Amino acid sequence: MEKASEQPQLHLNLMDIEHQIKEVLNHYSGLFYNEINNSIEGELFISEDDSYDVSIHLKSYPRNFPQVFEIGERIPPKVSRHIYSDTKSCCFTTQAKAQILLKTKVSTLYLFIKEIVIPYFQNNSFFEINGRYKTDEYAHDKIGILEGYRDILQINNDYLIAKLIAGRIKGIKLRIQDLCYCESGLTMKKCNNSKHYRCYKNFRIINTEVLLNDITIFMELMK
Repeated sequence: MEKASEQPQLHLNLMDIEHQIKEVLNHYSGLFYNEINNSIEGELFISEDDSYDVSIHLKSYPRNFPQVFEIGERIPPKVSRHIYSDTKSCCFTTQAKAQILLKTKVSTLYLFIKEIVIPYFQNNSFFEINGRYKTDEYAHDKIGILEGYRDILQINNDYLIAKLIAGRIKGIKLRIQDLCYCESGLTMKKCNNSKHYRCYKNFRIINTEVLLNDITIFMELMK
C-alpha cells in the first residue's frame, strides 16, 4: 500500500519540475534543457550587455540547490572566487542556508536563477571591474559555515549554536513558550519581539544530514 501511495507523488514532483524547467526557458531565451544530462545549459544574460555560459545540473534539486557551473572559463576556479575546490561548481551560500531558502524564498527553478544565480554572477562582474565584491560574503570553507549559522540564528555564540544543533539532532524542539536559545532568560515569544523564534523556525528546516556534518565542523573549530 505504501508503494502505491508514493508513485503518484513522485509523478506529481516530476511534472512540477518539468513545468519549472519550461518556466525558466520561457524567461531566458539563451538557455535550453539537456535531457541527457538533466541540466539547463546555455548563455544566461545578467544584463543587456553581460552574460555567462552556464550548466545548471538538476540532479540534487529540489532537495538541495542545483549545481551550477560557469563553463566559459571566465571565473578562475578558486575558493577565493566562490568556486568549490572539489566540484568546481559555483558556491552560493552554505548548505544549511540553501535549504532554508528553498523552503522560504526560492521555491522554483526560475526563482533560483533570478534570486540566487544572477546576483552571484552580477557580483562577479562587479569584482572583475572593482577588485572586490559588491555584497558581503561568508568566509570560505569551514568558517563560512559558522558564519551562516550565526546569520540564521542571529547570535554570535558558537557554543550556544552547537548546543542547539546537537539538540535538533536528538529531536529536541523548542516551543514559543520555552526559554530562548540565546540564554537571555526570556521566552522565545518575548525575546527580541519573537525574532529569535522566527529564526528558530527557519533553523528547523535544515535536515539532520546537514546538521550532523556541520556540528563536526563546530566542534573542530571550537577546540
